Amino acid sequence: MYMQDNQRMTYHGVYPEVYYKVMPFVMMACDELDVNGYEMLSPEMIMETADRICDDVLRMYPDLAQQVQYDGMTYEAASAYDMLGSNVESQQFYRRRNIFRDLVTIILLNEFFGRRRRRRFFY
Repeated sequence: MYMQDNQRMTYHGVYPEVYYKVMPFVMMACDELDVNGYEMLSPEMIMETADRICDDVLRMYPDLAQQVQYDGMTYEAASAYDMLGSNVESQQFYRRRNIFRDLVTIILLNEFFGRRRRRRFFY
């Protein structure tokens, strides 16, 4: 069952500060995607959009950029993924990632799919 709007607003009040810094950039990116008529995104489009959002947020909030290690995963960490059964392509994918970019990607996907879900309820 879906949360009522007032419950949802209560939970939004406890989000960490970084969410409120990232969310306007995510909303602008989703607005652009809506204007261009994208119903679904390819993994490449998701990665490019998340990268752009990260760059914009870190440019706008230099103090946040100091807190974020924006250099991605080490080779040792990527090779640990290899032991879990991943291939070379996924190692390269994970080495480029970091926790901040993952957070931005999660917020982006949540907003993008949430808009699609809400749109279905109105039709």
